[in-house]
Amino acid sequence: MGKIISFINTTPDGFADSQYVTPDAEYFEFVHDILTEVQTVAYGRNTFELFQQLWPVRLESDATPYWQMKMAHALTDIPKQVYSSALSTTTWKNSTIVRDLDVKAIRRFKQADQKGLLTFGSLALVAALTQNQLVDDYYFCIQSLIGGGGSTRLFSKTALNAPQPLKLKSTKVLQSGVVIVHYQRADQ
Repeated sequence: MGKIISFINTTPDGFADSQYVTPDAEYFEFVHDILTEVQTVAYGRNTFELFQQLWPVRLESDATPYWQMKMAHALTDIPKQVYSSALSTTTWKNSTIVRDLDVKAIRRFKQADQKGLLTFGSLALVAALTQNQLVDDYYFCIQSLIGGGGSTRLFSKTALNAPQPLKLKSTKVLQSGVVIVHYQRADQ
């Protein structure tokens, strides 16, 4: 079954801006392990453009630490979908622009016997997937700082008809103080 997995960084006060992420080797190793469980990574336009700017250049630098190089290879090699009605081209290898969220196509994907789809950040995309009850697993990476402000709040654009109960699957505390909480939809 093709699971839909959302990986979301947030501060305890609910800001999900990339400026508040504390990435280190342990964090990237955790993310890399999740990447091995999926066949595709999906992004909203803003997150995609940030990743497209940051990761490919790490492959070209001799100064890139091993753990970042490993992540750069994984992110470059995996098929990527960017959900955007405005983006016209990409420069990142294995990237496809998807104009609209096709709920029926995603439901068919979920029924197929294949690896899953992972979203990084991309809160508008996650909100749309959540509203359509398509996300199977959420990984909330709670950063060890109070943001106090930012441009993006977690689930600020999500309007649900009813709450979607989750069940706790696991927690992991990284040495940096980041707490990764893995939830699964309760109806699974």
